Order: sequence, then structure tokens, then C-alpha cells
Amino acid sequence: MQYSKSILLYQDKPKYGLLLKLILIIPAVFLVGSLYLYLSGDVSGSLALLPGALISGLIFWLVFPREYQVYEDYLRIALDGPFSVKVGFQNIKTIMITNRTGLTINFVTRITKKYVEIVKKRGWSIAITPTDNDVFMENVNRALEQWVNTQHETRVT
Repeated sequence: MQYSKSILLYQDKPKYGLLLKLILIIPAVFLVGSLYLYLSGDVSGSLALLPGALISGLIFWLVFPREYQVYEDYLRIALDGPFSVKVGFQNIKTIMITNRTGLTINFVTRITKKYVEIVKKRGWSIAITPTDNDVFMENVNRALEQWVNTQHETRVT
């Protein structure tokens, strides 16, 4: 899907919870274990742990969100490098703060009772955990309202 070169209206960083921070230690533990085995003379054991450290570190690095961005006509969940998830406003049914348990694509970074759910017209909803749900919702609603107004104006003229 093509998106215009819109202006960035708001961005928020995800808040990482303690459990996720503990999970992120796993690649470091593999790496330290690999180094320890290598220095102990167990080269084959070291080489067995090294790919696990690199692969798990790469996966964590690629899939955890870095920023949640609101543009003029879409939302962007920035992962790392060129990877991101974009959802156009035309594909969004509703955006809400919720505490319900549902089947969603999760870009949540902490265990919380409330999170922001982006309900799409087609496909699975997306769950995110910005630093401040209320401020994020305020900015998304403002951008969505402006987008609806511009869509209405272009249809009228």
C-alpha cells in the first residue's frame, strides 16, 4: 500500500516493562556462556551457543517496536531499520484504550491492564503500549479527525 509523504504529527516511544527487559538478557547470557566455554577450551560448546545468541538477539532487535508514530494519514509502528507496520486511516475501524483480552497482533512491550487497540476494518487488530495511552489517543484522534475532514472536503469539491 502506498502512503503519501505525510508530516509526522506525533511520536511516542514504547514503555518497556521489567519482564521484557529480563527476556532481553537471554542473548547476553548465551553470548557470555559461549565466551566462557571458549575460554575454558570447549570450542564446540562455544560454537553451539554462539548462533543461539546471535539469532535470538537479531530477532529481538528486529521485532520489538522502537516508536509509535502518527502521520497525517496513517499510523506507523517503527520496528528497526527499514521494518515497520503501517496502518492507513482508511483501514481503521476504531482506536481505543481497552483492557479486554482478544486475539491481536501484539506490539506490546509491558504487562499492563490497559493498552491501545487499533481495530482494523479487515484483518486482526493491533495492540500497542505507548508510554502514555491517553496522550497517544488524544493525538491519534486529532489526526484522524483532521484526516476525515480533509477526505470529506475532497469529496465535496
